Amino acid sequence: MNKLTATLLLFLFFQLSIAQNETITAMKAQMEEMTKQIAKKDAFTYTIFKEHMVAIELLRKAADAPELRMSDKNKAIVKSLKREGYNKLLKEDYDAIITSAKSYNINWKKVKYVELLYKSKTVFKLGQPGFEGLLVLEDKTQKDILFTLRVDFIMLGTDPYVLEMDDLKKELK
Repeated sequence: MNKLTATLLLFLFFQLSIAQNETITAMKAQMEEMTKQIAKKDAFTYTIFKEHMVAIELLRKAADAPELRMSDKNKAIVKSLKREGYNKLLKEDYDAIITSAKSYNINWKKVKYVELLYKSKTVFKLGQPGFEGLLVLEDKTQKDILFTLRVDFIMLGTDPYVLEMDDLKKELK
């Protein structure tokens, strides 16, 4: 391999690393902001939950974007999803989170963002790249306990959007 090829490959790798770092920073900032909103409201409201989920309109727009190269099958899935059906899915996930939170006695006013763990996926949901995420939270009133919430991000173009948020669990530190 000559020096020019090696240099170009290194440059490409560096550019991809910077782009992924910016994406990770955006994802973490979004989850940290959501956690602050929850603590400020003293509740994880459905409004806060929904504000941080990808909008059905944006998914539909993405399905029509040729640059995203969504398969016909995935386009059909997105386009067949009605607003009421999408809202029902969101509400089911939200209700499951709240039910778990009540059983864990989470004090939302004392919830603090700890970290967002993630695993990059080249081909993820709807055939798009994305990230499997695990939001780690702490309730300052419960010592030696952390809470995790599964948060999946889908990349639509260069921006990450939360596609799914569910499965709240209690973990020992």
